[in-house]
Amino acid sequence: MVRGLGQVIGGLQGRPVFYRALDLREFHQQVRPFWGETTIELEILSRHGATAADIPVTLLDLELAVLSRLYQLGEANVHLILPFIRSVEEFTIYRRRIAQAGLMTNSQFQLWIMAEVPSVLFLLPEYVEAGVQGIAIGTNDLTHLLLGTDRNQRSLTNPLAHTLNEIHPACLRAWQHLIEGARALNIPCSICGDAPVLYPNLIPSLIRWGIRSISVSPDAVNQTYQAIAEAEQALRIEPLRGDQASDKFRNQF
Repeated sequence: MVRGLGQVIGGLQGRPVFYRALDLREFHQQVRPFWGETTIELEILSRHGATAADIPVTLLDLELAVLSRLYQLGEANVHLILPFIRSVEEFTIYRRRIAQAGLMTNSQFQLWIMAEVPSVLFLLPEYVEAGVQGIAIGTNDLTHLLLGTDRNQRSLTNPLAHTLNEIHPACLRAWQHLIEGARALNIPCSICGDAPVLYPNLIPSLIRWGIRSISVSPDAVNQTYQAIAEAEQALRIEPLRGDQASDKFRNQF
């Protein structure tokens, strides 16, 4: 694992690398036998993210050991994102464990969280006070939790499913609130998930609100890069306030 991450870091030639800790729910079929065959979706949801604070040795500890080893080898440009953090108290538990692993002593190390649980919308200042140094908006899970949809089966059971997506007004306001909130708190904010790829007309609004980076899958890099370039050019020609950009985008759908 150290060797694999080291190759990624070396290939990026000094650019920052953000390692997102493992989220076991994404592999629930593989880990279901360890949780019990009768595990239902809601029970799996409770095991989402890095939630293993009561277990002395976890996969997170292994991941922290790998990151610590990379810093010992001189790779000081790799940072950590914790997934699906639901409360400031939960974040504090993991920050303490990260400190015990020695990572917090590295001045260049950054600790981010995924903003994919609605509580982050309301408690971002408290998260920053507790030590969060950046956020990455997870549009897939946050849409799922804001609108009460199944992210994998939205179109199968609900005749209104085509409206319950990442450009629903509630979601647009959430993206704007998080981006502008991070900007006001002077921390970086990234966005990931399907939204920027499925709805490229969202990108001008993201830029105007103050997004710092957009994370997409490798096959979508070129089209997203082009959309960003076009949006930046358009915004230089016709500056828009964040609310105007949001309204203009909504009117196109």
